[in-house]
Amino acid sequence: MKTGTVTAGIAAALIVTAGLSGCTSGASVGGSVGKQAVDSAETLVAALTKASDEASKAGSADIRMSVTMPGTGGVPTQLNGVYSWGNGLAMEGEMSAKDLQMEDLVADGTITYRLVDGAYYYGIDPAPSGPFAGKSWLKVEASAVLGEKGAAGMKAGNNDPTAGLKSLKWASNVAKVGTEDVNGRSAVHYRATVPLDKLGDAKSVFGAIGGSGATELVSDIWVDDKGMPARLNQTYGDVGVNVDFVSFGVAKQIAAPPASETADITELIKNGGAGQG
Repeated sequence: MKTGTVTAGIAAALIVTAGLSGCTSGASVGGSVGKQAVDSAETLVAALTKASDEASKAGSADIRMSVTMPGTGGVPTQLNGVYSWGNGLAMEGEMSAKDLQMEDLVADGTITYRLVDGAYYYGIDPAPSGPFAGKSWLKVEASAVLGEKGAAGMKAGNNDPTAGLKSLKWASNVAKVGTEDVNGRSAVHYRATVPLDKLGDAKSVFGAIGGSGATELVSDIWVDDKGMPARLNQTYGDVGVNVDFVSFGVAKQIAAPPASETADITELIKNGGAGQG
């Protein structure tokens, strides 16, 4: 496993939180546009705020997510699993071992992935020898990839992955694109653009991951006929995240693996490498 490949895996779990919850400062929606346009934008933001409120109550969601980052050649990293925010931010899902270049650590080609209390865990096959001997999980603290400022920015936002919809009042423009089908559900498609200087805590997180050349965060949000978010696509420079909310209210307790079964590779990642020798 190489240092750079861990970055994509960590980003897949945290970038959605950073992007959605970090827009915390700015001026009123619409800027200096006319009153009719402002009223229209405020109406759209109200609809997105209501969708966020409904999603917040659910406490968790079954998601399908892909993340594209600098250095990946435009190939997205896929993650499917459960995102929970009812009792603190947590996530559990599966990722391709090939995407993470961890093929030598698992036999079945799949890495089980957890986010608990700001630490990221990768499930591996126990090794008979070497630095990971007898361990079935690798642990990486967010600060190893994001730095202390980036990790703090991730934790500063609301844990609900749709909470940032309320903060779109800081967007330079909000528009209704149309009605589309999302995974068999009719959904209204909205688009909002948030200038770089209005991103608040999310700015440091996106900056740590990449996003070179970014001047704004572009969000496309689809809200289904039940008033729930169905899909979210975000672009920040050359960083992109696409999330499908398959269902909400998925009851699941996500816990950190036992310490006795875990090898902490945070310092190895910070120092530029990790592996079995």
